Amino acid sequence: MKDRLLISRCRACVLAFLLCLSPYLWAQQEQTPKVRVLSIGNSFSRDAFSYVPFIIEDLVPGVEVDWGIMYIGGCSLEKHWNNWVEQKPDYQFDRFRTGDAHWGLQKNVTLQQALGAGEWDIIILQQQSARSRYYDTYQPYLDQLLEVLQKACPNATPAWLMTQAYGTGYERLGEMSSDEMWARINVTSQRVMDETRTRLLIPAGTAIQNARYTALDRFGKAGHLVYDGYHLHEGIAPFIEGLCVAQVVMKHYGVEVDVQKSRLRITPEWRKERRTPEPHGEPEEATEEDYATAMRCAKWALDSPWQLTVVEQ
Repeated sequence: MKDRLLISRCRACVLAFLLCLSPYLWAQQEQTPKVRVLSIGNSFSRDAFSYVPFIIEDLVPGVEVDWGIMYIGGCSLEKHWNNWVEQKPDYQFDRFRTGDAHWGLQKNVTLQQALGAGEWDIIILQQQSARSRYYDTYQPYLDQLLEVLQKACPNATPAWLMTQAYGTGYERLGEMSSDEMWARINVTSQRVMDETRTRLLIPAGTAIQNARYTALDRFGKAGHLVYDGYHLHEGIAPFIEGLCVAQVVMKHYGVEVDVQKSRLRITPEWRKERRTPEPHGEPEEATEEDYATAMRCAKWALDSPWQLTVVEQ
């Protein structure tokens, strides 16, 4: 009888403990959001976003991610607008959802189809790299796109990707330097934030330009963190941009993350397993000091998106 009484009391204690714990567990579950983001851009989209779901999963355990990348190589805002009007199925649609082993690819997709493929909370736009320096190429197409996207996804927040400048010495820079190109992209991005419906800024271009003033500038087939003069070389460079994206996105969901605590390390095997979209080269070997520098470059850009943080070498 005593044994039965003891067991009964133990069961009652366990039940009481679980009842006390359940609100905490429910609150924890409620605090972990579902991240649902769609980007509409070009090859610079995959530079910025192909590592992001994995960075977010690393920094926010238990999070669920649904990330879509809609792109056409070299696509401008003007072309996106025309594709919307004509409903052209010209896009590649890369998508990753938590639980998938790797990115999946669907071809010949329209913008309308992509918008209907998920319950997107954030939609990210950007300008084609050569035109990113000139705001007169943005309008009226950006405003028109923002208007139709808001009607199609009224609950989604529009965001802007500040893309990277070309690497030093790249012929498409023309008469300007890499820093001058960054400065012009800086000005156009400020106008986007000041004059349009866009609400979130991703200062990826500033983070890359910061990194070009550190030892990380040695990375990339063409140096200056780029594979061919303008696309980021796989590895440390997309990782830098991805950190910026992860913090901006998670802050929108009310979750503060510290980008300097990422444990993710990019290797050729890691990249191949995840089938990152449209890779440029393979990740180069980087040290822990390199990763620490990369995380600082991202943090500097997030803290000061409109100015460079120059580290004397």
